Amino acid sequence: GKYILTSSSDETARIWNATDGTQVKTLRHKNWVNCCAFSFDDKLIVTACGDNIVHIWDTQRGQLKRSLEGHTDHIGFSCFSA
Repeated sequence: GKYILTSSSDETARIWNATDGTQVKTLRHKNWVNCCAFSFDDKLIVTACGDNIVHIWDTQRGQLKRSLEGHTDHIGFSCFSA
């Protein structure tokens, strides 16, 4: 793939260029980011945070598209279906 996606307790998820290691985008959150994943077509990103909210992002623009609330405890993992 062209990109690497990381999540951190610094309240960000970051998109990196897999070839040269440069940072492409920073997705800012209001709490630590527990996990993250690209959709299969790389158009969307899902992140799950310490505030029990799942966020869906537009990869190219780095813009938040939707937040999913309802969990009452720690979110251990999130991903897109095939």
